[in-house]
Amino acid sequence: MKYSLEDFLAMYGEGKNYPSRNQWKRLLDGDMSQPLTVVNFFKLREMADPTIIDETMSGEEAFGKYAETSVPKVSSVGGHFALRGAVEGDFMGENLENWQIIAIGQYPRRETFLELLSDEDYKMAFRYRQAAIENQNVFFVNAM
Repeated sequence: MKYSLEDFLAMYGEGKNYPSRNQWKRLLDGDMSQPLTVVNFFKLREMADPTIIDETMSGEEAFGKYAETSVPKVSSVGGHFALRGAVEGDFMGENLENWQIIAIGQYPRRETFLELLSDEDYKMAFRYRQAAIENQNVFFVNAM
């Protein structure tokens, strides 16, 4: 399946808490046959953003709703989570209190990650992620 930059911009957009145009391009320009590890750092809002979802719930509840769909969807494309969990405390670095949840997803091929992002149920659930998070950092890592 061929994926285009314009398709993903139309599906998800770009900007605050979304990849920039250049970040989408970097994802799409990578070798689709190579494994991909995605490392996520999340800070949740106290209350989910009501402009994104039309429901009143905490950021934690909205993130849980996202996870109800995203965790099985990651498995359905052949991926798995090497780690998902709440941050217990900091050890080294600055501004570490910004992160509450860390998740590391591994995909057998970059293309399987794009399959996940293209899945209709995942796209619907992603709204809950966006409503839940105040801030996030997401990195692609090539295993060594």
